[in-house]
Amino acid sequence: MDGDYADELSKIALCVTAAQLAKSTTVKDEGVGEDLTMNFFGWVDSELVIVCQMRSELMKWPIEARLDKCYQLCSVLRRYWWITSISMVAEGYYSSNQAKTKNKDLSTVFLDPQGPVGECITVTHAADTLDGERHGSVDLTMVAIPYKYIIGRGVEWGEMIIYPQGPESHLRNAKFPIMLKRSLSEKIVNDLPQESYDELRALIKSNGFHVQEF
Repeated sequence: MDGDYADELSKIALCVTAAQLAKSTTVKDEGVGEDLTMNFFGWVDSELVIVCQMRSELMKWPIEARLDKCYQLCSVLRRYWWITSISMVAEGYYSSNQAKTKNKDLSTVFLDPQGPVGECITVTHAADTLDGERHGSVDLTMVAIPYKYIIGRGVEWGEMIIYPQGPESHLRNAKFPIMLKRSLSEKIVNDLPQESYDELRALIKSNGFHVQEF
């Protein structure tokens, strides 16, 4: 995909813009309460090379089952598409008072209309600090974009929240960020025949993801 996304924040910004557009369009077309499915943006250095979107029926699966599917996907993208960073876009909850909601299930606290928890889109971005041959440490960054529904099938967006210490410090359940970090720790495969990529694309699709390459 054309564009200069040399730094990690510019990659995150693109994902945020895409997620906001997708959410607003979904709400306008299908109504309030329709959540986005999980999306994975795969980058090679400054270039976006692939986007994989989880099919809606898989979103109804238990978290552990979805986690396994997502790990299989990210592992394939790392090893065979040589991605150096990956951005995961998902629906979530944020707390405006983390001390009050510490160790609490935010989805449960959200049920209190007077509580400090709201809905948001999250972008969790994992980046290998070195190339796939040498593999460095994996940096994790997370942002949340609060939103609320408004009359007329609209979405009102709040200011972006950046978590500079990474998602592990702010999430009660950090399994997905850990999964991203684990997948980027794998070594790339250099000697795969080109014709094998058709099989890999079919495998990704059969595993429950739509695929778009750039």
